[in-house]
Amino acid sequence: MALIFEDLKNGAGKHDSVIKQGTMQSFKSDVMEESKNRIVFAYFQSAKNPKCEQFAQLLEKYIRLSNGKAVLVKFNIEECQSLAIQLGIQGVPTTMIFAQGGLADGFAGVVPESQLKSFMQALIGKAALSLDEMLKDAAEKLAQGQAQEALEEYAAVLEKDEANPSAFAGMIRCFIDLKQLDAAKDLADGLEDSIKSPDLQAAKIALKLALESQNAPELDEIKGKLLQTPEDLQLHYDYARALFAKGHPQEAIDQLIFIIKKEQNWNNDAARQQLFQIFSALGQTNPVTVAGRRKLSSFLFS
Repeated sequence: MALIFEDLKNGAGKHDSVIKQGTMQSFKSDVMEESKNRIVFAYFQSAKNPKCEQFAQLLEKYIRLSNGKAVLVKFNIEECQSLAIQLGIQGVPTTMIFAQGGLADGFAGVVPESQLKSFMQALIGKAALSLDEMLKDAAEKLAQGQAQEALEEYAAVLEKDEANPSAFAGMIRCFIDLKQLDAAKDLADGLEDSIKSPDLQAAKIALKLALESQNAPELDEIKGKLLQTPEDLQLHYDYARALFAKGHPQEAIDQLIFIIKKEQNWNNDAARQQLFQIFSALGQTNPVTVAGRRKLSSFLFS
C-alpha cells in the first residue's frame, strides 16, 4: 500500500478551482501541497448516502464565500478506500481540514449551517464571509435608486453563492427599476425550481405587476378622467395600477382601499386581490406594506 504522503503520480485535479474532485493520485498535490498555500477541506463522501451530497452543497457555499482562501477537495470513499483507512475515516460524510502542509482539524458527519459558518469564520476570518453584508449593501443601493450599482453587487454575490435566492430576487428588482423587463423575465423564468425564498417570490410578483402595467395609461390622463367621473371605480383601479407601475406604491394602495371602502367585493374582489399582490411585491416588512395593511384593517374592523 502506498503511503498518502508519498508522491502518488502527482495527479492533478481537473482544473484550478476552489471545488475539486480528488483521487488517490491527486491527494498529495490537491491536499498536502495545496494546504501550504491555503486551507484545504478534504471531504469524503459516498454516492450511497444522500446526506453526503446535501452537506457537500453547504460546504461548497461557504468555500466559495471564502474568496479563494479555502478549497474543497471531494473524495469518493468507494474509490479511495486505502486512503480512508490511512486517515482513520470510519464513516461518511467526514471532513478533514489541512493547513500548512498537515492535518489541522476535522469533523465527522453533518453539522448545522450556523456551526459551519462559525467554524469557517474562525478559520478564515469574518471579513471573508461577507455575503450578508454584500446583500445588505446591494439592497441599500437599490432603495436609493442606484439600480445599476446594486445589480453589479448582486451579481458579485452570485459569484460566491451561485444559487442565492436573495441575490436573484434583488437582480429581478434591479431589472424592473432599470425598465429591463425582458431581462427580468428571462432571469425569473430560467431559475430552477429548487431556488426559492419569500424574497424571490415577492420579486416575481413585482415583475408580474410590472409586466401587466407596461401599457398603463399616463397618470395625468387617468387623473383627468377621474376628475370628471370620481365615482368610476374602474378608473380608480386603472389609476392604482398605473401609480404602482410608475413607482408610487403608497398612492396605489390608497386608491385600492378607496375602492374597497366604496364596494368591498367590487369586480369579483379585484381591488383586494391587487392590493395583496402589491403587499407581496413590496415585501411584508416594507413600511409601505405595513402602513397599507394598517389602513385596510382599520376600515375592515372598525
